[in-house]
Amino acid sequence: MTRTFRRAAVAALAATAPAGTALIGSALIGPASAAPRHTAAQPVPAFDFADCPALPAGADPAQWRCEVLMSSGTIRIGDLREQGTGAMRLTFAEGRVDGRYAQVFGALRAEPTPVPGGLLGVAAHHPSLRADLHVEYAAFADFLSDGDRMGVQHLKLRVLNGLLPETCAIGDDSDPLVFRPVRTSGPDRVSADPPVLRFTIEDDAFAVPAARGCGPLDRLVDKRFGLPSPAGANSMELTTLVGLKSYTGI
Repeated sequence: MTRTFRRAAVAALAATAPAGTALIGSALIGPASAAPRHTAAQPVPAFDFADCPALPAGADPAQWRCEVLMSSGTIRIGDLREQGTGAMRLTFAEGRVDGRYAQVFGALRAEPTPVPGGLLGVAAHHPSLRADLHVEYAAFADFLSDGDRMGVQHLKLRVLNGLLPETCAIGDDSDPLVFRPVRTSGPDRVSADPPVLRFTIEDDAFAVPAARGCGPLDRLVDKRFGLPSPAGANSMELTTLVGLKSYTGI
């Protein structure tokens, strides 16, 4: 999360926090120099904080908060035309340990989304050739960023099909999609109670590696998706709602 966005986020959280609630200190966040824009009232989804991670040993809960980011949007990789990403929920915590900024990853949960044309890319196909893509966490994330550059997350795309082994994926923990999102709009405050902000992000500079773990169908999957695909030939755009909660209330 960017420093600018975190300042706005904490301002929104502080505005609705119960009296006496301690939030992350100004040494971490900095002064609230810019309030988030307000948008027209709209339905606010319920945020699930069940994936908030355990805090490091010695951490003061009053100096930590859990953030839940609910995202949806579009992805385009290789020869695959733009399609939906499926709903995603990413959870992490940030705060201070021994006076220094720290963060702990919680979880990334996403809904599989169907691939148009299925495994062979044809308009009409047998149900056994249906294919879904499932966005997954690939062992690394850093949410501390600068300006509109919002850190980095390593991702992989599980390819789901009855003919493929469960291990079939585009990218893995050692060779992931390196997603470096840039904020393109927001933050907009969509709710004051509970505090919820909205922003949009995108990345069109990441490379996509070849498929792995697909057994004898590795080459078929690569041909279907046009992999590997170089940086600049792929993109992901997301609209995100973020809910914030102090660890004193968890």
